[in-house]
Amino acid sequence: MRAAAFSFARVIAWLLIGLTVPGFAAAERAAPSRPATVRLAGLDYVDAAAFGARFGLTVTPAAAGRKLTLANTWHRIELEADTRDIRINGVRVFLGEPLRLAQGRLHVGRIDAEKLLTPILRPGQGEVRLPGPIRVILIDPGHGGNDPGMQNRRLGLDEKTLTLDTARRLKALLTAQGYTVVLTRADDRQLARSKAEDLQARAALVAQAKADLFISLHYNSVESGADRVSGVEVYTLTPQFQYSHSDFERADSTAGIANLGNRHDHWNSLLGYTVHRELLAGLQASDRGLKRGRLAVLRLATCPAVLVEAGFLSNDEEARKIATPAYRQQVAVSIAEAVRQYAAMLEGVRRQRTPGS
Repeated sequence: MRAAAFSFARVIAWLLIGLTVPGFAAAERAAPSRPATVRLAGLDYVDAAAFGARFGLTVTPAAAGRKLTLANTWHRIELEADTRDIRINGVRVFLGEPLRLAQGRLHVGRIDAEKLLTPILRPGQGEVRLPGPIRVILIDPGHGGNDPGMQNRRLGLDEKTLTLDTARRLKALLTAQGYTVVLTRADDRQLARSKAEDLQARAALVAQAKADLFISLHYNSVESGADRVSGVEVYTLTPQFQYSHSDFERADSTAGIANLGNRHDHWNSLLGYTVHRELLAGLQASDRGLKRGRLAVLRLATCPAVLVEAGFLSNDEEARKIATPAYRQQVAVSIAEAVRQYAAMLEGVRRQRTPGS
């Protein structure tokens, strides 16, 4: 995980180069045009090597072209045919569509290239609306009241209690950074009677608070293989026309709908990746991946948003760690650091777009 953190320091350096080196912006404008799309399995794909070249990434093929590494000083992306599971700077990231091999060349889905990889490789690239400065952050401690969330009855742990404690810790850290921080709940209660109404109420608070960033906190659980499943995963909203990570049958009839939160696809990806990497580095936890889902609180968010699953209560070993204040403090510290880095990248893009500022 130290290598991942070091890689991010290089990303910050890259942004600073963009602010200080004459001709950098011109070189950016002169970058190769977007790779042509091809239809594979009824979807638009782009040549992965051509996509990488657009960002100055050196291409290293392996396994008769079924594997591809795209790398430069700041980034290393590892791709493999017929899977959605890739690595970006050592961090596990799930694509919306599997990589496909066609005519001996590996291809990545166009939506993945534009809305997942591009934001991570070069924040703000293209005709992307830049959010305003981050001033207000809404933190959502999952569950509450009659809804305990996930539980570990053997250890007497309720998700609702752990998320609220984590949220309070994160609020203190972000307040110290100068942000106005609002919680969707400050005590043990539900925001509405039904679960559906409760989720809608949480999402509605994003607009009411005029939040610039939304972070929903959760702890996870599984029914089968509980002793084997552990680690951290982070969710961002599934882009329009793609299917969520858990939708293995590709049966979501709402996939073609543009949700309110999809206005922030570019920044959701950058925020989600940054939060996920910092959690992995800080917690030294298993990497369950950056994933996508049409979760209610993400669908309705009016600002960049992520949902964090910071460990598994169903795994007794990990649950004992989560039960300690030190673990929950580290969750908060990692997320606060990710927010600091994300804000710095936004500011870097803003300066690039307004020369002389």
